[in-house]
Amino acid sequence: MRSYEVRVTPSAMAQIRDAVRYVRDELCMPQAAARLLDEIEEAAGSLSSMPNRFRIVRVEPLLSSGVRRMNVHGYSLFYRVDETSSAVDVFAVFYGTPSDARIGRVFRGGTGNGQ
Repeated sequence: MRSYEVRVTPSAMAQIRDAVRYVRDELCMPQAAARLLDEIEEAAGSLSSMPNRFRIVRVEPLLSSGVRRMNVHGYSLFYRVDETSSAVDVFAVFYGTPSDARIGRVFRGGTGNGQ
């Protein structure tokens, strides 16, 4: 079975840190925050095997870039699969399952910005 390198962009890492910090500090749930981080890291790492198992996002500009979305414990991870370099790039992490309209608004300026 083919193995892929999973890379998480700095902006996605910042979004993950913000989510964990929110659960830890605002909700006062440090154990839940630690579990959330573990679950997101484990899920992202699982993309090293069969990353195409999740559907392509059907909203432009993500559709034409082949962006996929994986749901993890209330969060959506957005990523691209680069078959040429056998890599998966996780570039955004949002709370919840955003609507197509929200996805379109957020990514209209490019596939690595916004929340």
